[in-house]
Amino acid sequence: MFYVRLNKLRIIKNGDIIGKGEIQFMSFINQSNDSLPNLNEFFETNDEDRKKEIIKDSVSRVIQSRILMTIDKVKDKSIITFGDTGYIVYKDEKIPQDFSWQIVAVELDKKTRDNAALIKSVLTDSNVDTITKGIQALAKASNPVSGAVVELSKLVVGVILDIAKNKKDDQIGYYLTSFIEKLDYPNGIRDRQDIPDLTGNMFVDYSIFGYQDYAVEAVENLKPL
Repeated sequence: MFYVRLNKLRIIKNGDIIGKGEIQFMSFINQSNDSLPNLNEFFETNDEDRKKEIIKDSVSRVIQSRILMTIDKVKDKSIITFGDTGYIVYKDEKIPQDFSWQIVAVELDKKTRDNAALIKSVLTDSNVDTITKGIQALAKASNPVSGAVVELSKLVVGVILDIAKNKKDDQIGYYLTSFIEKLDYPNGIRDRQDIPDLTGNMFVDYSIFGYQDYAVEAVENLKPL
């Protein structure tokens, strides 16, 4: 099994001039070998309309996969904890060879958007064109489908940040990082505190924990006589 746990977030400024704000945190985690239905078809077809249909479906799936947390009345210099055991934002049955992680923190002045509302906001003609071109750029790679989900997730997050900016919802933080098993969690464990995000306004404490279930592995490796 494999787990990524968010232990604590430290916010320097909440983005609300009144003093307290409602902050929405979105967590996206993707492995490089993740796939989505029809991505193979995306790189095979020359039908531009079909490509856009595939992108719309894929974007919807990425948004629906997010882990969403909304915290009310966040002050400047706040420390946000998730009990004494943290909050699991990702789990898988197997330890991944690598994965990418994004945390978006946006101060919302309006009602929190649900998945359906956010999907509608993201899937404008202009945004779909931008995302389609971004994924199409991977076509030159030897295996374009590999890594397409990670790239798609990054493009979707970019659009979400643009939407927040246009709606005057302040961007509080953006944490973007990638991990490689053999380098970053060779023994299945990694624990870090107070890691700065790209804005310098949010600091992250997290734990990675993975272990091999040898009993399950033995059953999976059994060959019929």
